[in-house]
Amino acid sequence: MRRPGGWTYGVIGLCLVVLAVVGAVVVRAVGDEGSVTLLANWSGQDERLFRQEVIEPFEAKEHIHVLYQGSSAESQVLDADAGAGAPPDVAVLPGPGELADYAATGQLQPLDDLFDAADFNAPWVAKVRGPAGAGAHYYWLPIKTDLKSTVWYPKGMAPERLAAAAARPGSWCLGMVSGATSGWPATDWIEDILLQQAGPDVYQRWAVGKLPWDDARVAHAWRTWGTLVGAGQARYVTPALTRRYDAVSRTAVKGGAACTLEHQSSFIRTDPGWADSAQPARSDARFTHSSALIPGPHASRDSWEVSGDLAAMLHDTPQARKLIRYLARSDVQARWSLSQAGFSADHEVARSVYAGDQVTLAAAKALDAPGTVRCYDASDAMPAVMRDAFELAALRYLADPSSLAHQLTTLEAVRQRRTMVWLPTVCGSGAT
Repeated sequence: MRRPGGWTYGVIGLCLVVLAVVGAVVVRAVGDEGSVTLLANWSGQDERLFRQEVIEPFEAKEHIHVLYQGSSAESQVLDADAGAGAPPDVAVLPGPGELADYAATGQLQPLDDLFDAADFNAPWVAKVRGPAGAGAHYYWLPIKTDLKSTVWYPKGMAPERLAAAAARPGSWCLGMVSGATSGWPATDWIEDILLQQAGPDVYQRWAVGKLPWDDARVAHAWRTWGTLVGAGQARYVTPALTRRYDAVSRTAVKGGAACTLEHQSSFIRTDPGWADSAQPARSDARFTHSSALIPGPHASRDSWEVSGDLAAMLHDTPQARKLIRYLARSDVQARWSLSQAGFSADHEVARSVYAGDQVTLAAAKALDAPGTVRCYDASDAMPAVMRDAFELAALRYLADPSSLAHQLTTLEAVRQRRTMVWLPTVCGSGAT
């Protein structure tokens, strides 16, 4: 290789100086209005999408630098940061129950003047009490929502075959592994069964801590789930306890081998197991309301379990306030929810934005159909300690269904603790 001469070194030096100056200008342009720290659960490809669809446009518009941290264990990270006195300015969590506890202890800032709650559907937006004397306020903003109470199946499977398939435990695609939150697919099942069998009033009483865990209707929901998925049978349980929730549908070979049904949130429709191989953003699956396949008498067939990602503000800074206002914009809501195979709770977002895929459009219509009752994922709505105990108990029951009485007694002892903060409501229909 030829050794560079002095002139070459001079050119290189000049280029480095120019790059340094340009870099400094870019950094100053992005962050000349300060910075905001943000914690959420998106990492990998989801983080790249969040930066592309949300963070970068916000930085370009407001000249505020976003210091983003993504972690699948965001609840544990937030708990540790808050305990150390160094929480982020804004955090995004799926659990309103957890956020209600932060609000009650004075760690969240009210958002009442940062978005119009009337633009959002219930139950994603609700007033909760802050610290003593602070009254009730809106403490979180939904930035993405998902439809639950859905059972997914291959598009080539005739609907009349669903009931027979549902009666066979081997038909269900089941995976419990999800890192620090393993077990939530099990709690989703139990919650949804209770909602469909007992109705939204009973479901709400249970989810807000007013119905005992050993209530006969709650116990019946657990047993129904156990029967459906083959609880206690090693050939079903061992794979379920060792497989990731987001990989299990890949065994649902289109047309039929292995499992063919998956009880899962609407986001799963574009995962590799269900996505259209030619157009991954579209689904190659179909869905039915879970009530069509859950056995037993039903108190409700127009109730859906739902979930969401909720943004809360822990430090009241100008930068954090601008970020919350930005996240509340209907165009941002539509852009981000679409990129995440989700939906917006903002009824100002036209359902036509989901028209590119008929499966997605059908799910969007189900979310806000007239008469629809939406009930928030109960474990997400419960206090964190109750949620964690529920997930663990569900896994133990799956392995050993004869332990049900013990699991429910243990959960009831947790419920009766006096120090927990419960939400006042988790179900609703229409706008807030």
